[in-house]
Amino acid sequence: MSASDLARRRAEARQRNPGKTPKTIAYQHIDFDVLDSLVGFYVRTVNLLVSQDLDAHTESLSLAGGTGKISTILMVDSNPGLRPSVLAHFIRKDRSAMTKLLWQMEHAGFLEQRISPAERRARELYLTRKGRELAKRLRQVIKEQDDDFFVMLSKEERSILIRLLRKVYETYIDTKPVAGD
Repeated sequence: MSASDLARRRAEARQRNPGKTPKTIAYQHIDFDVLDSLVGFYVRTVNLLVSQDLDAHTESLSLAGGTGKISTILMVDSNPGLRPSVLAHFIRKDRSAMTKLLWQMEHAGFLEQRISPAERRARELYLTRKGRELAKRLRQVIKEQDDDFFVMLSKEERSILIRLLRKVYETYIDTKPVAGD
């Protein structure tokens, strides 16, 4: 991508999300100390920015605020009968946070929990009709949001970023316990 293309994409992104950046100093003049060389700093910061932008895009779908709702809807839609403990593991929620999230989703009419016919002590998750309709709309909205948010990346850069983040995720997903469990 040429420098002019990148500048144009950044300008378009700023127009869509003008933000409230303090005007007293440009970030280029801030010394980030060791943070500037830490992947974790950028992952955390970009995560916050993506989350804020995603909340704005999904506000009309009754899903803004908090984490885990979108992942829950899409993963249960793709895996009917998924157990709450399995979902919690992959979206990194502890037991109490998962219980609260599922209660909210049930209360909103998006999903239901059923007792497993194979193991009476286990519960399984299923989307309601309302939840399935939401999943369909949600896929389109989050794909558009993701494309808009990461507009400054070329197709190749985006593919590399996803591959690298997936590599880190897959390395740790089964070795790091969820906090609080």
